[in-house]
Amino acid sequence: MGKRLFILIGLAIVVATLGVMAFSGPRVPTVAAPQTLPTLAPGGVTAFTPPPAATASPAPSAAAQLFAPTPAPSTSSPSHSTAPTPTNTPGPAATPAPTNTPAATSTPAATSTPAPADTPTPTSTVKPAAVQGQPLNGLVIGVDPGHQGKANNELEPESPGSSTMKKKVSSGTQGVSTRTPEHEVNLNVGLYLRDLLKGAGATVIMTRETADVNISNAERAQLFNKKDVALGIRLHCNGSTDNSVTGAFMLIPKSNPYKAECEKAAKLVLAAYGRTTGIGIKKGITVRSDQTGFNWCERPIINIEMGHMTNAEEDKKLSDKEFQKKMAQGIFEGILDYFE
Repeated sequence: MGKRLFILIGLAIVVATLGVMAFSGPRVPTVAAPQTLPTLAPGGVTAFTPPPAATASPAPSAAAQLFAPTPAPSTSSPSHSTAPTPTNTPGPAATPAPTNTPAATSTPAATSTPAPADTPTPTSTVKPAAVQGQPLNGLVIGVDPGHQGKANNELEPESPGSSTMKKKVSSGTQGVSTRTPEHEVNLNVGLYLRDLLKGAGATVIMTRETADVNISNAERAQLFNKKDVALGIRLHCNGSTDNSVTGAFMLIPKSNPYKAECEKAAKLVLAAYGRTTGIGIKKGITVRSDQTGFNWCERPIINIEMGHMTNAEEDKKLSDKEFQKKMAQGIFEGILDYFE
C-alpha cells in the first residue's frame, strides 16, 4: 500500500509540473538531464532521486509553480523572466544635466573688469601746455644774470680738479655813454625773461633776482646741475677796446655732456634774438674752454653776449628798459624754437 501511495504522489507531481508548463506559454526547449525513475530501496522503501536543475539556482517547488502568475507574452528573448529589463539600467537622466553646471552668468561678467574709461585716455596724457598755451610746461630752465652788485675777487678752480684759479665773480663792463653797469642790464633782462618763461609753463631757476648777492660762477653752474635744468642760459653784455665793435654773439662750452644740444640751442636763440631786436649777430658762436660757469656745469648751457656796451649807440639800446623787454622776448622765442 505504501508503495502505491508513493507512486501516486510522484505521478501527481509530474502531472502538476506538466500543467504548469502548459499554461506558462511557449518556452525555448531546454535539455534536461535524464531523470532517474524511482527505485526500490532494500527493505521495500521506495527512494526518489529528483532530476538535476537546468540552472544553477534551485528549481521552485511544484506548488510555487502551480500558483505563480502566468507571465504575459513578450517580444523579448525567452530568457526575459530572469534577465534585468533595460529599464533597470540607469538611463541618461542619471548623468547630471547640463543645467547643473554653473551657468555662464556665474562667471564674473566682463563689466567687473575696469572699463577702458577707467584708464586715462590719450587726451589726459597731453600736457596742459598744449591746451592752455604753455609750450614749456614741465620744463626746468635755468637763467643766470651775469655778475652781481659787487665783484668777488676770491679765487676758485676754473674747472673741477683744475689748478688754474679764477675770480669767483668779476665786475663786468658798463655803458660807455649811459654808465649803466652790466650786472644791472643782465638782471633786468633776466627778470623779464623769467616772467615770459613762467607764463609759458616752465619752472625757472634764477641764480639771482637782485644785485645784492655773492654767488660764484662755479656755484651758479652747480645750482643748474642740482636742479637738473633742461637748459641753462647765462646773460651777459660784452665790452671791447674797440668802441666801433657791435653786435651779439654766443659762447658755448668746449667740453660738455650735451655739447651738440648746446650748439643747437645757441644757434636758435641767437637767430631769434637778432630777428627780434635788430642787433647784428655776425660774430656767431664761439667755443670756450676757460669759463668757470661752463666747466662746472653738467647740463646743456649757453652764454649770450647781448651786445657791446662799449659802443655808444648799442649802449643806449641795451640800457633802455623798453628795449630790454625786447631783448628778453628775443631770447624767449629762441628757447621756444629749441624746445619745439
